[in-house]
Amino acid sequence: MRELDKNPRELAKLPVQRFHRGPLGRVLERFLQSHVSISSDFSLVALEQLWLAAVKHDPAIGLHLFTQFTPQDWHVLVHLGQYCANVAEANRCWARYASLASDTDQVRIIEESGCMGVELQIDAPPQLARFLAEHYTVMAVTQMRLGTGQPQLQVAAQFRHARPDYHELYKPWFGVDIKFGADRNLLLFDSATQALPMRNRHAGMVEVICQELDRRLARQHQLGGWADKVATSARQALQQGLVPSLESVAESLHQSPRTLRRRLEEQNLSFRQVLDMLRAELEQQYELQGCSRAQIGELLGYNDTAAYLHARKRWS
Repeated sequence: MRELDKNPRELAKLPVQRFHRGPLGRVLERFLQSHVSISSDFSLVALEQLWLAAVKHDPAIGLHLFTQFTPQDWHVLVHLGQYCANVAEANRCWARYASLASDTDQVRIIEESGCMGVELQIDAPPQLARFLAEHYTVMAVTQMRLGTGQPQLQVAAQFRHARPDYHELYKPWFGVDIKFGADRNLLLFDSATQALPMRNRHAGMVEVICQELDRRLARQHQLGGWADKVATSARQALQQGLVPSLESVAESLHQSPRTLRRRLEEQNLSFRQVLDMLRAELEQQYELQGCSRAQIGELLGYNDTAAYLHARKRWS
């Protein structure tokens, strides 16, 4: 019998669903006073729908949403920035670990005219990209102000989107040096601002958090090729409250279980190892978000907490 991977329908490439990881989607749900999801992973489609619903209540929600965040909502990268030595180190940490927060964003540090530039590359539909650019830049400036204790920072901003009707609302965050319709999203900090110390700087905490985030990056890089496709499909199943299996994931990828198993073996991995790595990554995200053991077990697809605690020994 012919294996499924030789079936012509495999040639029809399905779009890869991408995710934003962190509290953003849940805060939007809370703003809309709708059901708040336990999970922190939102597909770009779901995230854009939430933004579009929110903009009906506040056209400038991209600039205002971070005021809805509590310290419990902060992503671990925001906490890390507070422990950094100064503004420059906080920006470098943001760039280094941004891929852990979203499948769509890249943050790059550039040097320009004696200033440090933080460039945001957001691979998303234009409207969603605008919301995210506004949110990320306001979040960065807010955290720098909070960390340094300085109510105003010398910062310039460039945005790819056209000037919105509410453009005057940008000034409290970025001053008057703002350019719309630019070829990139960019925050620029002068040398004096880069050197501003963070009040809660703690080299030991930075080292501990970075070690853990480096481990996550290593796992992320290991899950390439077919392992990455398997992890993405399994993640989607967990998002839907389903327990992923080799058979169900193989079907979603238009492969036979036998062929998918072979493809993973070519990467020296098994389906169980990929699923364990995915669950270990998700577990750490949920722990940082304050989820209970029972909640984490449910989100990871276990029927009860005891089964979850027994299984986690494999990846601990």
